[in-house]
Amino acid sequence: MKELTPPGEQLPSPRLRSEGWAPNGGQVRPTAATWSPAARRRGVGWSGQLLFLAVLCGTLAGESTASCSKEMSTLVLDFWNCVPEEILAHVFSYLPFEDRHTAFSVCQSWVKAVSVPSVWSFTEIRCNTEGMDNGCMLERLHQYLCHIKHLKIILDQCQERFRRQVTQILDKLTQKSYTLQALCIVYCGESPYAYSGPDILYSFRLFLRRGNLDLQYIDFRQTSFMLDSETVQLTATSSPNLHTLFINNYACRVTVLKPETIIEVLRTCPKLSSLGVHQATLSEDVLQELLKPSRGPFLFLDIFCDGLDHDIPEELWSALTEKHPQLRVGLELSFLVTPWQIPPILKPNIPVAAMQFNTFIYMARQIRFVTANYSRTLEKLVLDTNPSNALSLALIEMARTCVHLKEIHCSCTVSQGVRDAFLSNCPALIRYTLSTH
Repeated sequence: MKELTPPGEQLPSPRLRSEGWAPNGGQVRPTAATWSPAARRRGVGWSGQLLFLAVLCGTLAGESTASCSKEMSTLVLDFWNCVPEEILAHVFSYLPFEDRHTAFSVCQSWVKAVSVPSVWSFTEIRCNTEGMDNGCMLERLHQYLCHIKHLKIILDQCQERFRRQVTQILDKLTQKSYTLQALCIVYCGESPYAYSGPDILYSFRLFLRRGNLDLQYIDFRQTSFMLDSETVQLTATSSPNLHTLFINNYACRVTVLKPETIIEVLRTCPKLSSLGVHQATLSEDVLQELLKPSRGPFLFLDIFCDGLDHDIPEELWSALTEKHPQLRVGLELSFLVTPWQIPPILKPNIPVAAMQFNTFIYMARQIRFVTANYSRTLEKLVLDTNPSNALSLALIEMARTCVHLKEIHCSCTVSQGVRDAFLSNCPALIRYTLSTH
């Protein structure tokens, strides 16, 4: 399921993939939710308020210049001169790279604060704006790459110049022994016809072959990379400390990986506790690998289903949850999944924490099944479906039963009763899309 990552960030239409979801109950740490600026901001109330104050003061400074209010300008400048460097640095750590680059042009105190290494540990780079064409921005980035531990790149893949920026960043990481620990790449914008990211994958493979890596988290769910067995195996062998690997992406609806590759990854990376795969690569042998006595705790399995490729027996799921009681599962069903394929996929004993239906069919029956079987573990639900009275009744029953829900997103309109039911019965609800008109 492609920043709650994994129950991590935010696209026009709510998607599990876009949220990069992993359940809190599964104690998956760190994840994209842990290190992404947006998710970190949610957990720090006072710093969020300070960041708002910084924006407000910047606005006041601009207004004071426009109105020639010398007193207001002096007041704002005095305020920033009194803010300790460590506070400024903490605020800057929540900003994306482009805004940090701007901070270098404000004043000496900001330059000093934004240069603190800890500011750059979590860095989000947007290769989808005109600003990144500025050569000095890339030069600035190269200057601070050595401090980046967790890197998220948002790429508009439809333009070659933006893709070139990503390859330049990866190539720079290859040239020196930087200690990158987490890498997340997110595609945005329209994808070029049949584009599978060969240029970016080439640079990524060069980076992996550099050796001496300490990658622990990789998230490619929101890409269209055509990941082959060689690349995935190279990822595992070059990063033996890997604990999170999400490769269940939208690869032009073509999966070239085999279950044998996933088994090899699990054997090569004994610390791997969170894994995202296509259902086509999830076989009984893969789950048997997770059942081996030597296997450590396994916390999150994220599955993208575009058909019924492997029917995993209920007995195997029961054995898996017995060995790994903290295990949570994310299921995303593509629009290619037909109604008759859904029942064999939704086994009642799967500990589903995140569920997404992209099937665009009437979903009342499936919602009732989810309510009846996953109420203990379900924390997030995303529906692309059509409205109906039966759906409204099923959703109201879900709201009363699945009280641990943190997110509910429905693409169609719902009744006011549905909205009220979720707001009244789900105290943990933090995000929802329930339009009544």
